[in-house]
Amino acid sequence: MEPSKVNDKRQTRRELLVYAILQVVCLGLTCGVYALLHRLTGKVLLGGAVGCLTATANYVLTAVGVFRAADKAEAGDVVGARRVITTSQTLRYLGMIAILVIGAKSGYCDVVAMLIPLLLSRILIYVGELFRRKEG
Repeated sequence: MEPSKVNDKRQTRRELLVYAILQVVCLGLTCGVYALLHRLTGKVLLGGAVGCLTATANYVLTAVGVFRAADKAEAGDVVGARRVITTSQTLRYLGMIAILVIGAKSGYCDVVAMLIPLLLSRILIYVGELFRRKEG
């Protein structure tokens, strides 16, 4: 494997670790707020955990899809690369919807606690950029 690809994958793993840690911190803050409001229950903990895992899985699967698409594009298959991205995005969104609907309908998860990690996902990605190593 090319050294640049190894470095890219290493950087992606580092970014994933930072993202996962930030998700856990947000879960802790969410639980803290629920506790201050005297509403912390097992449903909140499970809902928050499901939301964090769903958001983190989405992040991982996005990176995998981008690497696969980049490999295809590098090989000259631009249409295949576009198809990989489109398919990956569609399947990820359908998977997240399925997980959230099942969690909400089961009655075991607090819906708000489940949605908070997903709603904060974009912000956590920006915060994660602060921890990105500069190359040069």
